[in-house]
Amino acid sequence: MITNSTKHANLQLSYWVDSSNIIRKVDDHWDKAMNSESWSERASAGVIIGKPLSNFICDDVTRMYVATMIESVRVIPHTSFRPYRCDTPDTKRFMQMIITPEENGWIRVSHELLRTEPMKKPVAFKTVVDLAQSKHMVLADGDISTIQYVRCSLCNRLHRIGDLTRIWQEADLFADHETILTPIKVIYGVCPDCLKFPRYNPSTKIIA
Repeated sequence: MITNSTKHANLQLSYWVDSSNIIRKVDDHWDKAMNSESWSERASAGVIIGKPLSNFICDDVTRMYVATMIESVRVIPHTSFRPYRCDTPDTKRFMQMIITPEENGWIRVSHELLRTEPMKKPVAFKTVVDLAQSKHMVLADGDISTIQYVRCSLCNRLHRIGDLTRIWQEADLFADHETILTPIKVIYGVCPDCLKFPRYNPSTKIIA
């Protein structure tokens, strides 16, 4: 059952980046939100302020996607909206990113929780590597790990590496049909559907 009246519904958090996409400021209530079960201490104000935004995005495709959205707002000032997902193991969290230029030249990036939906089956993930397309990765402890799945950074769907059908599935549905370990080891990217999502086109000044 989908609900809009959850504990974190309508939560909005913002950070501001400068012309080099360095994080310069966060909301006054940022750290309080970081202490909730929905966030990680890795993203506390003291950790992220003064650091490049790209440091907190785990793959090159998503880094370029986010940088392009921010740059489009700089080139022709406008507010850009992008829905995405930020799930927990047992909850689908439907979010919205709002990117807004400000008079001092900074860009405000807000993240708003719109609604939640329970997972049909709890699914946990572990990010194994930042980049690399190979199935076989050497972990920090020296072990060899076989990576079989790519997870979309925006919609959170999964794709099996080497699957020629190119099907991307919801994680809870995927888990129902696959014999997999928990947490699932994944690398991140952006699926074709999310790459094609309509976005502001500065050259035409319309949504393309």
